This record gives sequence, structure tokens and C-alpha cells, in this order.
Amino acid sequence: MSIIPTTMMAWTKTADERGGFSLSQHPVPSLEENEVLVQTLATSICGTDIHIWKWDQWSRENVPLGTITGHETCGKIVAVGDGVSESRIGETVAIECHFACWNCPRCNEGNAHICENGTIFGVEVNGAFAPYFSAPSVNARTIPEGIDSKFASIQDPLGNAIHTLTGGPIKGATIAIHGLGPIGLFAVNAAKAMGAKKVIAIDWDNQYRMKIAEKLGADMVLGKEHDIVAEILLATDGRGVDNSCEFSGSPKALANTIRSTRMGGYVNVLSVYGNPTPEIPMNELVFRYLHLKGINGRKMWSTWDTMHEL
Repeated sequence: MSIIPTTMMAWTKTADERGGFSLSQHPVPSLEENEVLVQTLATSICGTDIHIWKWDQWSRENVPLGTITGHETCGKIVAVGDGVSESRIGETVAIECHFACWNCPRCNEGNAHICENGTIFGVEVNGAFAPYFSAPSVNARTIPEGIDSKFASIQDPLGNAIHTLTGGPIKGATIAIHGLGPIGLFAVNAAKAMGAKKVIAIDWDNQYRMKIAEKLGADMVLGKEHDIVAEILLATDGRGVDNSCEFSGSPKALANTIRSTRMGGYVNVLSVYGNPTPEIPMNELVFRYLHLKGINGRKMWSTWDTMHEL
């Protein structure tokens, strides 16, 4: 086994400005009880990382200066803290980035992903744009055999897609995916794999991603040249879809989502909005009797189980 160094260089948010990153020296993390030390194999760039780069209002309020960012990651366990079996050393893992206390009302009701005392790895505490990182052992999820590390690092966003979809009906349902970034494209593919009757994929003008959506099984792909609401209503006999998922972070897309979901349907929102107070057509929400749900992270651990089953 290679010797673990005492220091490392890591991508760090250091300045209170757009960009504002530097490659800075940090100590390799020392382990607390029930933690593991992971040597990074791959870390992906999330939309949240772009928000941090842009240093928008949400980022300024949530990311302490000096933080090593990066949370979509996988790696190999190289050391363990007290309370963790040494048999885990050498195991290849992906990280659930929501660190929970497991002892608050939210954790006890099965919602550890919104733990009242929790922290977010790579956002509020140091993350994985570094050669090594530490995490609670329970958050280090074993990677199924045969998955390449460059794919294993994106289980976090795949789980986001599945959690968002499961906020409403999937099997036999009509589903609209607003925003075809990586998570939206995962949702297109997952919705088809989970038995959706019709999947409508919506973006603005990213032809590359729109073509990927078609390859992944979208039954209809809409863009800026379409009247989004009218086209969705036309494709659903005037009713609207059963389950709308908003991934874009666009206020216009959020409004379209509400207006194109059937009466009594489900609107699930997994987006970070640069402006935290977007305009919402509230009367539509009320009179259409919609179920509006904000999605945060992944259910721990049912989302991970569903993801690995797929």
C-alpha cells in the first residue's frame, strides 16, 4: 500500500468573487470516529459547482471561503477511523454527499437527507476536488462491480434524477422533464426504464443534449421554437402530464411546468435558482390542485437501492 502523505493540493474557494478559486495546500484529513479516508479516483462537475463558480446569492450564503469544493465523487478507502472495520480498506466507494446526524426528528422519520444538523460535503464542508477526502463510513457506498470510476462518480446526480421522478407516478404515467442537463438526461432514461408511458423532454436551445434525449428514449423533444405549454397539452389530450420534473433552474421553465401539469398532478423541483424568489403562477398551482414538492438530494438509502437495481 502506498504511503499516505501529510499534505495535499486542493481546488479551494478562496475569494469572495466570481471564480475566486485557487489550488491551495491543505493537510490530508485526519479521521474521527466512524470515518473513512478515501483516495479520489474521479470527481465530476455538478451544476452546483457552476453556481459556486458564478458566486451567486445562494453560493455566497452557503459556501464558506476556504472550502474544498466537489461532491460528485468516487474513490478507494485507504484508511479507517475508530469504529470502522479495517476490512473496508481497499473498497471502492461513491459518496452520499449529505452528512446526517442520524439522531434528529428528520433522521428518525426517514428523511436523513434533510437532517436538521446535517452538512453538505463539498459545499459546506471540504469535498473531493482533492487527492484525498474524509467522509462518514455510512456515506461511503460500495460501488457495484464492473462500474468504471468515471461513471461511478455520477451516482449522486443519477440519484437526484430518480428521487425527483419518484415524487410522482412513473409506471404508466406521462412525464415531462424540463431541463436537459446531466440530471435531466438521467431522468429521461430512468423514466423509460421505470415504465413511463410517455416522456416529454424540454430544453431551450442545446441541440446536442436534445438529440441525446431522443437517443435515451424521449417520445417528444421540445425547444425554444415551440409553445411549450400548448405542445404538452396537445400531446396529453388537453390534460397535461401526470408528473413534471423541473431541473433547469429557469423561472420560465418553472412556470411552464406548473401550467402543463394535469389537475391534481405532481410538480417536482430539483433546481437551484440564481434568484431565490422566482415568480410563480400561484393561482394555477392552487386551482389545478397540484402537488408541489422541492427535491433535495437522495433518500437515504432507498434512492441508492433503486439506482443500483436499475
